[in-house]
Amino acid sequence: MEILWVRGSHNISWNRPYAWLVLGMRGTGKSAFLERLAEYHLQHGNCILDLFAARSGENLAWLRSPWRKEKRILLLCSENAIVEPPSGVDVKPAEKLGLKDFEEYDIIINSCILYPNIDSEFHAVNLIIDRLWQRRKWKRLVFVVCREAANLMYSRMKVAENQALAKAFLTYWLRESRHSGCSLGVDSQRFMALDIDVRSLADFVVLKAQGALGIPRDLWFLYRVLEPAWLQYMKPREFAILSRRGDIGVGCFKCPAWHAREGEDVAGKVGLKVKFEEVPEEAEYRGKYRTIGDREHAEIIALYVEEELSIDKIARQLGRSIKSIHDHLVKHDSSVAKLGYCPRCRRAKGKFESVKAKRESV
Repeated sequence: MEILWVRGSHNISWNRPYAWLVLGMRGTGKSAFLERLAEYHLQHGNCILDLFAARSGENLAWLRSPWRKEKRILLLCSENAIVEPPSGVDVKPAEKLGLKDFEEYDIIINSCILYPNIDSEFHAVNLIIDRLWQRRKWKRLVFVVCREAANLMYSRMKVAENQALAKAFLTYWLRESRHSGCSLGVDSQRFMALDIDVRSLADFVVLKAQGALGIPRDLWFLYRVLEPAWLQYMKPREFAILSRRGDIGVGCFKCPAWHAREGEDVAGKVGLKVKFEEVPEEAEYRGKYRTIGDREHAEIIALYVEEELSIDKIARQLGRSIKSIHDHLVKHDSSVAKLGYCPRCRRAKGKFESVKAKRESV
């Protein structure tokens, strides 16, 4: 990467916990730029956490990079994922990620391909972020790559009370990440989707092609130094850079040869195979009422079929209403009749998933 500073200058250190914010239209090379930053961090002995990527699983392209031969790679996945990784690559559920993993592994990849749905992925992201906050002391920097800043806010909304708190979290992370030994690389398509507080906290704002939207009013001073038409139409390998103290530069970089291309089946090309076990649905509280989860459903069937307890006795033993027990027996028998098995019993690994219960009248 080459940078020509046209106003001021800045000596970039790859061992300092900077916050990088990359802004530009879709297809302007934002992800490739973040990957190039990550490669510089790898060259200086830092750890890479590729936290968020497109739904195609573009960050799995690390598995075909030259770094795979010389660096230790860890894939994070859902607890119910059965993963067959390429040789030499380790896999661990995100729930079991430990602080020592940031010292033992060089590249840690969290990809949507390894989760059954987006809610599961967002939950894992929050677990990973909370684990990073626990770093009170550290020996090496962790460069966190997060493609599309909005995804980070969406994930935080799963645990925050509202959108304002989710945005406040991003601001807080940019300000405090250095204290947990994290350097951040975040990109966004829409400049105005990020508050000025977020933009002002970034150590470096990198501008890719801005298109028709242009840059916000608080950055119009850049038009005095940089050609507006170039900012609008620059090529994917080109960029403009603004440091937090006001240094302005222009530069170019070489896109990593292993970078994922649009529409490419990255998981298939790197030989990654993933399938998911069905996870039992847990009971939920709806006001004061607690629903019956899959495990309790399977227990009801077992008590009725194996123990031959009456509906009344099962209701007293489990602290449920007679109607609830009766309804679950009816649903169980209906599923067995239609499908040949009960999905709830199967998820809970119940012994009687294919056995139809003989119901009593209530």
